[in-house]
Amino acid sequence: MILDVLVYLAVFAVSLIMAAIFQKIHNTAKTRYLSAGVVKLNTFTYCINGCLSVFPVIAMFGLRYGIGTDYFNYEQIYNAVHGTSICDYWSLHNQNFSYFYIEPGYYALNKIFPSFRWLLWGTGILLFTLLLIAIKDYSKQINFAFALFIYLSTQYIYALNGMRFAIAIVLILIGYKFLIQNRTKTFVLMVLLASLFHQTALFCLAMVFLKRYKYKGVDGIRNIVLIAMILSFPLLCKFLLEILSHISLFERYFDTFQYSASMTMTISWTWVLHVISVLLPLIILCGKEIFDAENTDILFRICVMEVPLRMLGLFNTWYTRFARYSQIALVIFVPLVLSKIQNKQKKAILYLYYIAWFVFYFAYYAIVNDQGDSLPYVWIFS
Repeated sequence: MILDVLVYLAVFAVSLIMAAIFQKIHNTAKTRYLSAGVVKLNTFTYCINGCLSVFPVIAMFGLRYGIGTDYFNYEQIYNAVHGTSICDYWSLHNQNFSYFYIEPGYYALNKIFPSFRWLLWGTGILLFTLLLIAIKDYSKQINFAFALFIYLSTQYIYALNGMRFAIAIVLILIGYKFLIQNRTKTFVLMVLLASLFHQTALFCLAMVFLKRYKYKGVDGIRNIVLIAMILSFPLLCKFLLEILSHISLFERYFDTFQYSASMTMTISWTWVLHVISVLLPLIILCGKEIFDAENTDILFRICVMEVPLRMLGLFNTWYTRFARYSQIALVIFVPLVLSKIQNKQKKAILYLYYIAWFVFYFAYYAIVNDQGDSLPYVWIFS
Protein backbone atom coordinates (compact mmCIF):
# COMPACT_ATOMS: atom_id res chain seq x y z
CA MET A 1 0.00 0.00 0.00
CA ILE A 2 2.83 2.40 0.86
CA LEU A 3 4.48 1.62 -2.49
CA ASP A 4 1.21 2.55 -4.22
CA VAL A 5 1.27 5.95 -2.49
CA LEU A 6 4.91 6.40 -3.54
CA VAL A 7 3.81 6.12 -7.19
CA TYR A 8 1.68 9.24 -6.72
CA LEU A 9 4.37 11.04 -4.72
CA ALA A 10 7.02 10.26 -7.36
CA VAL A 11 4.85 11.71 -10.15
CA PHE A 12 4.08 14.72 -7.94
CA ALA A 13 7.81 15.23 -7.30
CA VAL A 14 8.62 15.25 -11.03
CA SER A 15 5.86 17.76 -11.70
CA LEU A 16 6.97 19.98 -8.82
CA ILE A 17 10.57 20.03 -10.08
CA MET A 18 9.31 20.95 -13.55
CA ALA A 19 7.02 23.58 -12.01
CA ALA A 20 9.96 25.13 -10.13
CA ILE A 21 11.93 25.32 -13.39
CA PHE A 22 8.88 26.84 -15.11
CA GLN A 23 8.57 29.54 -12.44
CA LYS A 24 12.25 30.44 -12.73
CA ILE A 25 11.93 30.76 -16.53
CA HIS A 26 8.66 32.68 -16.18
CA ASN A 27 10.12 35.16 -13.67
CA THR A 28 13.20 35.69 -15.84
CA ALA A 29 11.00 36.33 -18.90
CA LYS A 30 8.80 38.70 -16.91
CA THR A 31 11.84 40.72 -15.82
CA ARG A 32 13.09 40.85 -19.42
CA TYR A 33 9.70 41.92 -20.77
CA LEU A 34 9.26 44.60 -18.10
CA SER A 35 12.65 46.07 -18.95
CA ALA A 36 11.54 46.12 -22.60
CA GLY A 37 8.36 48.00 -21.71
CA VAL A 38 5.94 45.05 -21.94
CA VAL A 39 3.60 45.41 -18.96
CA LYS A 40 1.85 42.03 -19.09
CA LEU A 41 2.85 38.55 -20.19
CA ASN A 42 0.56 36.67 -22.54
CA THR A 43 -1.81 34.47 -20.49
CA PHE A 44 -2.12 31.88 -23.27
CA THR A 45 1.66 31.42 -23.46
CA TYR A 46 1.85 31.24 -19.68
CA CYS A 47 -0.82 28.51 -19.52
CA ILE A 48 0.72 26.46 -22.35
CA ASN A 49 4.15 26.50 -20.72
CA GLY A 50 2.60 25.88 -17.32
CA CYS A 51 0.64 22.83 -18.55
CA LEU A 52 3.83 21.40 -20.03
CA SER A 53 5.47 21.75 -16.62
CA VAL A 54 2.68 19.77 -14.93
CA PHE A 55 2.32 17.25 -17.76
CA PRO A 56 3.16 14.23 -15.51
CA VAL A 57 0.10 14.77 -13.29
CA ILE A 58 -2.08 15.52 -16.34
CA ALA A 59 -0.88 12.28 -17.93
CA MET A 60 -1.66 10.40 -14.72
CA PHE A 61 -5.15 11.90 -14.89
CA GLY A 62 -5.66 10.89 -18.53
CA LEU A 63 -4.10 7.42 -18.53
CA ARG A 64 -5.87 5.98 -15.48
CA TYR A 65 -8.35 3.14 -15.62
CA GLY A 66 -10.99 2.51 -12.96
CA ILE A 67 -9.39 5.02 -10.58
CA GLY A 68 -12.02 6.99 -8.69
CA THR A 69 -15.23 5.84 -7.05
CA ASP A 70 -17.28 7.38 -9.85
CA TYR A 71 -14.98 6.46 -12.75
CA PHE A 72 -17.43 4.00 -14.33
CA ASN A 73 -20.38 6.27 -13.54
CA TYR A 74 -18.67 9.04 -15.50
CA GLU A 75 -18.05 6.58 -18.34
CA GLN A 76 -21.72 5.64 -18.27
CA ILE A 77 -22.71 9.30 -18.37
CA TYR A 78 -20.40 9.90 -21.33
CA ASN A 79 -21.93 7.00 -23.28
CA ALA A 80 -25.44 8.20 -22.45
CA VAL A 81 -24.66 11.77 -23.53
CA HIS A 82 -23.26 10.60 -26.86
CA GLY A 83 -26.19 8.28 -27.38
CA THR A 84 -28.72 11.12 -27.24
CA SER A 85 -29.35 14.47 -28.87
CA ILE A 86 -29.20 17.83 -27.13
CA CYS A 87 -33.01 17.82 -27.02
CA ASP A 88 -32.86 14.81 -24.67
CA TYR A 89 -30.63 16.61 -22.15
CA TRP A 90 -33.29 17.03 -19.47
CA SER A 91 -34.19 13.33 -19.50
CA LEU A 92 -30.66 12.03 -18.82
CA HIS A 93 -30.82 12.37 -15.04
CA ASN A 94 -33.76 9.93 -14.96
CA GLN A 95 -31.58 7.03 -16.11
CA ASN A 96 -29.69 4.51 -13.96
CA PHE A 97 -27.19 7.12 -12.75
CA SER A 98 -30.08 9.19 -11.38
CA TYR A 99 -28.06 10.49 -8.42
CA PHE A 100 -26.02 12.47 -10.94
CA TYR A 101 -27.53 15.73 -12.05
CA ILE A 102 -25.71 16.40 -15.32
CA GLU A 103 -25.03 20.13 -15.23
CA PRO A 104 -25.00 21.98 -18.59
CA GLY A 105 -21.26 22.71 -18.45
CA TYR A 106 -20.29 19.10 -17.88
CA TYR A 107 -22.82 17.97 -20.49
CA ALA A 108 -21.16 20.28 -23.05
CA LEU A 109 -17.72 18.97 -22.05
CA ASN A 110 -18.88 15.42 -22.76
CA LYS A 111 -20.23 16.46 -26.15
CA ILE A 112 -16.93 18.06 -27.20
CA PHE A 113 -14.69 14.99 -26.94
CA PRO A 114 -14.90 12.00 -29.33
CA SER A 115 -14.22 9.35 -26.66
CA PHE A 116 -14.24 8.92 -22.89
CA ARG A 117 -10.42 8.68 -22.91
CA TRP A 118 -10.23 12.05 -24.63
CA LEU A 119 -12.64 13.41 -22.01
CA LEU A 120 -10.27 12.36 -19.22
CA TRP A 121 -7.32 14.03 -20.94
CA GLY A 122 -9.36 17.13 -21.77
CA THR A 123 -10.65 17.46 -18.21
CA GLY A 124 -7.11 17.14 -16.82
CA ILE A 125 -5.80 19.84 -19.16
CA LEU A 126 -8.77 22.12 -18.43
CA LEU A 127 -8.38 21.60 -14.68
CA PHE A 128 -4.71 22.52 -14.55
CA THR A 129 -5.13 25.38 -17.03
CA LEU A 130 -7.74 26.91 -14.72
CA LEU A 131 -5.41 26.33 -11.76
CA LEU A 132 -2.60 28.15 -13.60
CA ILE A 133 -4.93 31.07 -14.32
CA ALA A 134 -5.88 31.21 -10.63
CA ILE A 135 -2.23 31.28 -9.54
CA LYS A 136 -0.97 33.61 -12.31
CA ASP A 137 -2.06 36.87 -10.65
CA TYR A 138 -0.08 35.94 -7.54
CA SER A 139 2.95 34.56 -9.41
CA LYS A 140 5.10 37.55 -8.49
CA GLN A 141 4.53 36.90 -4.78
CA ILE A 142 4.04 33.19 -4.21
CA ASN A 143 6.07 30.08 -4.97
CA PHE A 144 4.22 28.36 -7.84
CA ALA A 145 5.68 24.91 -7.08
CA PHE A 146 4.59 25.20 -3.43
CA ALA A 147 1.06 26.27 -4.43
CA LEU A 148 0.90 23.32 -6.84
CA PHE A 149 2.17 21.02 -4.08
CA ILE A 150 -0.70 22.08 -1.79
CA TYR A 151 -3.23 21.52 -4.59
CA LEU A 152 -1.89 18.06 -5.43
CA SER A 153 -1.78 16.92 -1.81
CA THR A 154 -5.26 18.18 -0.90
CA GLN A 155 -7.28 18.07 -4.14
CA TYR A 156 -5.78 15.69 -6.70
CA ILE A 157 -7.28 12.46 -5.36
CA TYR A 158 -10.69 14.11 -5.25
CA ALA A 159 -10.24 15.42 -8.78
CA LEU A 160 -9.74 11.83 -9.97
CA ASN A 161 -13.01 10.91 -8.34
CA GLY A 162 -15.19 13.99 -8.93
CA MET A 163 -14.26 15.72 -12.17
CA ARG A 164 -17.28 18.02 -12.25
CA PHE A 165 -16.67 19.11 -8.69
CA ALA A 166 -12.94 19.64 -9.29
CA ILE A 167 -13.61 22.03 -12.19
CA ALA A 168 -16.15 23.97 -10.13
CA ILE A 169 -13.70 24.30 -7.22
CA VAL A 170 -10.90 25.75 -9.36
CA LEU A 171 -13.33 28.19 -11.01
CA ILE A 172 -14.28 29.38 -7.53
CA LEU A 173 -10.57 29.80 -6.71
CA ILE A 174 -10.28 32.12 -9.72
CA GLY A 175 -13.38 33.94 -8.46
CA TYR A 176 -11.84 34.68 -5.06
CA LYS A 177 -9.51 37.15 -6.79
CA PHE A 178 -12.54 39.22 -7.80
CA LEU A 179 -13.94 38.99 -4.27
CA ILE A 180 -10.70 40.44 -2.91
CA GLN A 181 -10.80 43.22 -5.52
CA ASN A 182 -14.37 44.21 -4.54
CA ARG A 183 -15.61 43.12 -7.97
CA THR A 184 -18.67 41.42 -6.51
CA LYS A 185 -20.62 41.15 -9.77
CA THR A 186 -17.71 39.40 -11.49
CA PHE A 187 -17.38 37.03 -8.53
CA VAL A 188 -21.09 36.19 -8.75
CA LEU A 189 -20.67 35.47 -12.48
CA MET A 190 -17.77 33.12 -11.67
CA VAL A 191 -19.97 31.32 -9.13
CA LEU A 192 -22.71 30.94 -11.73
CA LEU A 193 -20.15 29.64 -14.24
CA ALA A 194 -18.87 27.11 -11.68
CA SER A 195 -22.45 26.00 -10.98
CA LEU A 196 -22.67 24.92 -14.64
CA PHE A 197 -20.26 22.12 -13.65
CA HIS A 198 -21.48 21.45 -10.11
CA GLN A 199 -24.58 23.00 -8.60
CA THR A 200 -23.12 23.09 -5.07
CA ALA A 201 -20.96 26.03 -6.23
CA LEU A 202 -24.01 28.26 -5.67
CA PHE A 203 -23.21 27.97 -1.96
CA CYS A 204 -20.23 30.27 -2.57
CA LEU A 205 -22.57 33.21 -3.08
CA ALA A 206 -22.56 33.33 0.72
CA MET A 207 -18.85 34.22 0.61
CA VAL A 208 -19.84 37.75 -0.45
CA PHE A 209 -20.89 38.44 3.14
CA LEU A 210 -17.37 37.66 4.40
CA LYS A 211 -16.19 40.71 2.50
CA ARG A 212 -18.67 43.03 4.19
CA TYR A 213 -17.24 42.55 7.68
CA LYS A 214 -14.64 45.32 8.01
CA TYR A 215 -12.18 45.78 10.84
CA LYS A 216 -8.66 46.97 11.54
CA GLY A 217 -6.16 45.10 13.64
CA VAL A 218 -6.65 42.01 15.75
CA ASP A 219 -8.83 42.72 18.78
CA GLY A 220 -10.32 40.49 21.44
CA ILE A 221 -13.94 41.38 20.73
CA ARG A 222 -13.62 40.42 17.08
CA ASN A 223 -12.04 37.12 18.01
CA ILE A 224 -14.83 36.32 20.46
CA VAL A 225 -17.48 37.14 17.84
CA LEU A 226 -15.63 35.08 15.23
CA ILE A 227 -15.33 32.04 17.50
CA ALA A 228 -19.01 32.32 18.48
CA MET A 229 -20.02 32.45 14.83
CA ILE A 230 -17.87 29.43 13.98
CA LEU A 231 -19.27 27.34 16.82
CA SER A 232 -22.90 28.29 16.17
CA PHE A 233 -22.75 28.07 12.39
CA PRO A 234 -23.29 24.28 12.14
CA LEU A 235 -26.36 24.44 14.36
CA LEU A 236 -27.84 27.34 12.40
CA CYS A 237 -27.14 25.62 9.09
CA LYS A 238 -28.65 22.30 10.13
CA PHE A 239 -32.09 23.85 9.81
CA LEU A 240 -31.30 25.21 6.31
CA LEU A 241 -29.80 21.91 5.21
CA GLU A 242 -32.92 20.07 6.35
CA ILE A 243 -34.87 22.32 3.99
CA LEU A 244 -32.42 21.65 1.14
CA SER A 245 -32.80 17.90 1.64
CA HIS A 246 -36.47 18.21 0.63
CA ILE A 247 -35.78 20.19 -2.57
CA SER A 248 -35.80 17.88 -5.60
CA LEU A 249 -32.64 19.43 -7.09
CA PHE A 250 -30.58 18.46 -4.03
CA GLU A 251 -32.40 15.51 -2.43
CA ARG A 252 -30.56 12.91 -4.56
CA TYR A 253 -27.32 13.89 -2.80
CA PHE A 254 -28.84 13.57 0.66
CA ASP A 255 -30.22 10.14 -0.25
CA THR A 256 -26.95 8.91 -1.76
CA PHE A 257 -24.39 10.17 0.73
CA GLN A 258 -25.84 8.86 3.99
CA TYR A 259 -23.30 7.26 6.30
CA SER A 260 -23.32 5.76 9.75
CA ALA A 261 -23.10 8.21 12.65
CA SER A 262 -19.73 6.85 13.84
CA MET A 263 -18.12 7.16 10.39
CA THR A 264 -19.56 10.64 9.91
CA MET A 265 -18.22 11.82 13.26
CA THR A 266 -14.74 10.34 12.66
CA ILE A 267 -14.38 11.88 9.22
CA SER A 268 -15.63 15.29 10.34
CA TRP A 269 -13.36 15.63 13.36
CA THR A 270 -10.25 14.47 11.50
CA TRP A 271 -10.96 17.14 8.89
CA VAL A 272 -11.38 19.79 11.60
CA LEU A 273 -8.03 18.71 13.06
CA HIS A 274 -6.43 19.15 9.63
CA VAL A 275 -7.78 22.70 9.25
CA ILE A 276 -6.55 23.67 12.70
CA SER A 277 -3.12 22.14 12.01
CA VAL A 278 -2.79 24.27 8.88
CA LEU A 279 -4.16 27.59 10.15
CA LEU A 280 -3.05 27.66 13.80
CA PRO A 281 0.73 28.01 13.13
CA LEU A 282 0.03 30.92 10.80
CA ILE A 283 -2.29 32.63 13.29
CA ILE A 284 0.28 32.31 16.09
CA LEU A 285 3.42 33.15 14.12
CA CYS A 286 2.13 35.29 11.23
CA GLY A 287 -0.81 37.31 12.59
CA LYS A 288 0.61 40.57 11.26
CA GLU A 289 1.22 39.13 7.79
CA ILE A 290 -2.37 37.84 7.66
CA PHE A 291 -4.39 40.77 9.00
CA ASP A 292 -2.40 43.73 7.71
CA ALA A 293 -3.11 42.94 4.05
CA GLU A 294 -6.62 42.74 2.63
CA ASN A 295 -5.90 39.89 0.21
CA THR A 296 -4.62 37.54 2.93
CA ASP A 297 -7.29 38.75 5.36
CA ILE A 298 -10.15 37.80 3.02
CA LEU A 299 -8.53 34.48 2.13
CA PHE A 300 -8.08 33.77 5.84
CA ARG A 301 -11.80 34.26 6.47
CA ILE A 302 -12.61 31.90 3.60
CA CYS A 303 -10.19 29.27 4.98
CA VAL A 304 -11.60 29.59 8.52
CA MET A 305 -15.07 28.83 7.17
CA GLU A 306 -13.87 25.29 6.52
CA VAL A 307 -14.07 24.55 10.27
CA PRO A 308 -17.84 25.00 10.72
CA LEU A 309 -18.50 23.45 7.32
CA ARG A 310 -16.55 20.34 8.35
CA MET A 311 -18.50 20.28 11.61
CA LEU A 312 -21.68 20.08 9.57
CA GLY A 313 -20.37 16.69 8.50
CA LEU A 314 -21.45 15.47 11.93
CA PHE A 315 -24.96 15.45 10.49
CA ASN A 316 -24.10 14.04 7.07
CA THR A 317 -20.75 13.71 5.28
CA TRP A 318 -22.22 15.19 2.13
CA TYR A 319 -22.24 18.60 3.83
CA THR A 320 -18.43 18.56 3.88
CA ARG A 321 -18.51 19.07 0.11
CA PHE A 322 -19.20 22.74 0.80
CA ALA A 323 -15.98 22.83 2.84
CA ARG A 324 -13.88 22.13 -0.24
CA TYR A 325 -14.75 25.57 -1.57
CA SER A 326 -13.03 26.95 1.51
CA GLN A 327 -10.17 24.46 1.50
CA ILE A 328 -9.11 25.37 -2.05
CA ALA A 329 -8.19 28.87 -0.82
CA LEU A 330 -5.22 27.28 1.03
CA VAL A 331 -3.53 26.91 -2.38
CA ILE A 332 -3.11 30.70 -2.50
CA PHE A 333 -3.38 31.66 1.17
CA VAL A 334 -0.53 29.62 2.70
CA PRO A 335 2.12 30.50 0.04
CA LEU A 336 0.99 34.15 0.10
CA VAL A 337 1.39 34.46 3.88
CA LEU A 338 4.77 32.69 3.83
CA SER A 339 5.98 35.05 1.10
CA LYS A 340 5.36 38.02 3.41
CA ILE A 341 7.56 36.68 6.25
CA GLN A 342 10.82 38.61 6.53
CA ASN A 343 12.50 36.34 9.08
CA LYS A 344 14.28 33.70 6.96
CA GLN A 345 14.58 31.20 9.80
CA LYS A 346 10.87 31.38 10.64
CA LYS A 347 10.00 31.11 6.95
CA ALA A 348 12.23 28.02 6.49
CA ILE A 349 10.71 26.30 9.55
CA LEU A 350 7.17 26.93 8.33
CA TYR A 351 7.99 25.69 4.83
CA LEU A 352 9.40 22.46 6.27
CA TYR A 353 6.39 22.09 8.57
CA TYR A 354 3.88 22.47 5.74
CA ILE A 355 5.76 20.17 3.38
CA ALA A 356 5.80 17.48 6.07
CA TRP A 357 2.17 18.09 7.02
CA PHE A 358 0.74 18.00 3.50
CA VAL A 359 2.73 14.85 2.62
CA PHE A 360 1.34 13.23 5.77
CA TYR A 361 -2.15 14.52 4.89
CA PHE A 362 -2.02 12.99 1.41
CA ALA A 363 -0.58 9.67 2.61
CA TYR A 364 -3.06 9.40 5.49
CA TYR A 365 -6.17 9.92 3.41
CA ALA A 366 -4.85 7.84 0.52
CA ILE A 367 -3.82 4.87 2.71
CA VAL A 368 -6.18 4.95 5.71
CA ASN A 369 -9.32 6.12 3.94
CA ASP A 370 -8.39 5.19 0.35
CA GLN A 371 -10.41 8.18 -0.73
CA GLY A 372 -11.76 7.94 -4.23
CA ASP A 373 -10.59 4.32 -4.65
CA SER A 374 -7.26 5.69 -5.82
CA LEU A 375 -5.03 2.79 -4.77
CA PRO A 376 -3.40 1.01 -6.42
CA TYR A 377 -2.97 3.22 -9.46
CA VAL A 378 -4.05 1.37 -12.62
CA TRP A 379 -3.42 2.72 -16.09
CA ILE A 380 -4.95 1.76 -19.43
CA PHE A 381 -1.95 -0.38 -20.48
CA SER A 382 -2.25 -2.71 -17.47
